Amino acid sequence: MPPAPPLKLGEPVVVAVSAPNETRWGFTQFPAYSPLPDGRILLVYADAEDASETHGGDAPSFVSADQGETWTRFTNDLVPSRPHFSVTPAYDGEFLVVPAIRYLNVQEANVTLPKPVSEAYVYGPFYTYRVSDFSPEVQDYYRNLSARRWIPAIKQWQDETITYQTKDLLAWRRENSDVMPRTFFERPALKHKGELMYADYRVRYATEDGHYPSKGGTNLMVSNDNGRSFTKRSIVALDLNGQDLYGEPALEATTDGGLVAVIRRADHEQKPMAICFSKDDGHTWTAPADFCNFGVFPYLIRLPSNLLVVSYGRPGVWLRFNLDGNGRDWTDPVCLIPGDASTILNHTCGYTSMHVLGPRSFLVTYSNFDHRDADGTARKAIISRRVDLDD
Repeated sequence: MPPAPPLKLGEPVVVAVSAPNETRWGFTQFPAYSPLPDGRILLVYADAEDASETHGGDAPSFVSADQGETWTRFTNDLVPSRPHFSVTPAYDGEFLVVPAIRYLNVQEANVTLPKPVSEAYVYGPFYTYRVSDFSPEVQDYYRNLSARRWIPAIKQWQDETITYQTKDLLAWRRENSDVMPRTFFERPALKHKGELMYADYRVRYATEDGHYPSKGGTNLMVSNDNGRSFTKRSIVALDLNGQDLYGEPALEATTDGGLVAVIRRADHEQKPMAICFSKDDGHTWTAPADFCNFGVFPYLIRLPSNLLVVSYGRPGVWLRFNLDGNGRDWTDPVCLIPGDASTILNHTCGYTSMHVLGPRSFLVTYSNFDHRDADGTARKAIISRRVDLDD
């Protein structure tokens, strides 16, 4: 394992803090950057219970016009929603947002639930259904996703509906919950060879041989019309035995023209993350291989200097680098927040995001549960930090 390149860690910039002595899970957590059409950087985080019932509510958001040195409240007709929010720089100067919404409530909509085709346990029991077994109205709910698109000619955001493949699509619902979640874009989609690609674990599909994945896995969704419709190209990673989650994927292009995905493997226990590669534009993928010793919600970027960077956490927050941009050999980890494997939820949520600033510089954001005000009051904090790599 090669050493990390020489780097300079900027001082942590406190973007936002919680109420005093906040300890509830989901509050002041899950920060994420996005680029805005005017060149500013958006930072959105969640401030509600980590539950499907809170998805789609307004999320606190800040913006920086000076590469992350200072942050102010974001006010715009683009209203970020929780739990995660992203803006995709698409082709032709357009930008695309596919936000989380308030989900379909089966009781309020008087939806008759068909028989589940599989059952699983991910932080509680949940049930999987074939979307084709529902009414046309429910099928449309999964097919037609609310979106917003920035039109550069008029410099405005416009509402639109994008279509998602519903052939072999599966729906799911948690036990004792009336809402049926559908997909949204947690990270920007990847521009790759004229297509938009999104590694999606919130959407689920039956396999070609008729298997119903109990924990979903990760699918590669691809658009050939600049994000107006997406179809499933391939399964990136899937555990047919239903033991591993294979969720929260990060996707990036490699310097040799391929793709690399880093994926959270486990839900209830600590396991290594997984890494997969594709040499044919995502039509086929290598079998998942162990990557790092632990990790949730990994984030991948490729700098203009062709270095790959991955951020991840829980416990703690860490960075690793791939110096040639092919994603194979990764450096020793660099610690931003130390973690304790016996108390993995005590110091940070472990969810991270990054934003490219230049050929060898970027921002990284994370939560810090051990932050103290000037008077010593404990508050969770959303941190933004600059990283510069030496030439």
